[in-house]
Amino acid sequence: MNRRRVFLVLGCFFLLCAIGCGVYIYSRTLYTPPAQSQAMAPAAATQAPTPTPTPGPTATAAPTAVPSPTPEPYISPVDFEALRAVNGDIYAWLQVEGTPVDYPVVQHGSDDSFYLTHDSDGNYSANGAIFSQKTYNGTDFSDPVTVLYGHRMASGTMFGALKDDFSDPAFFAEHRSITVYTPERELSYRIFAAVPYSNEHILYAHDFADEEDFDAFFDGIYAITDADAQLDRDARPAFGDRIIILSTCLKVDRTRRYLVMGALLP
Repeated sequence: MNRRRVFLVLGCFFLLCAIGCGVYIYSRTLYTPPAQSQAMAPAAATQAPTPTPTPGPTATAAPTAVPSPTPEPYISPVDFEALRAVNGDIYAWLQVEGTPVDYPVVQHGSDDSFYLTHDSDGNYSANGAIFSQKTYNGTDFSDPVTVLYGHRMASGTMFGALKDDFSDPAFFAEHRSITVYTPERELSYRIFAAVPYSNEHILYAHDFADEEDFDAFFDGIYAITDADAQLDRDARPAFGDRIIILSTCLKVDRTRRYLVMGALLP
């Protein structure tokens, strides 16, 4: 009996062991190890993204310079070539609004009094010509004051009509323009004074490049109270202005002068 019991116990033991082994083997065949979570998986070596190059500022082409329009060359209405073929001393043409003054202007190269007795063609004439003096003025009208001389002819020619015309207040108010033509340009002057004056040589007696002398001379002009004096007090010239003076004999007194003055317009 005891032996049976021993065998029974051992049989049960071995049976249990066999069952346990079978269960273990079976469970191993069914076991699948859990997949590593993405968080635990070793990070894959990732290549840093290649930066997209930022385009630099686009090179702006230098603006193409637009050439300024070439001004039309000045063409004088006066045929200076033809005039100079007759007399090379002709350098300008003078017109005074509302008067017969419409003449060439001359300057002798060595004799300042030559054109007192010669016309603009260079021929002897009691009428003379409209002229400037080389000793005191150039021929480009750039001097502070340019003086043009002409006889007061009884016929009204040359500067003969200036006093009769400009001593009239109504005429002075309505006719204020002097025009000078040169081969290179046209100059316009605004008349501001027409006055009787002494017989002093203006350019010899005054240095108009000196501001004090310039101002003193025109102080004297604006102080003239003669009945025949016409003055535009709102147009008094300032130092630096370019002035033209037309000078002739005074009708009632040949020892004095009559002056018509204009300032160059811009």
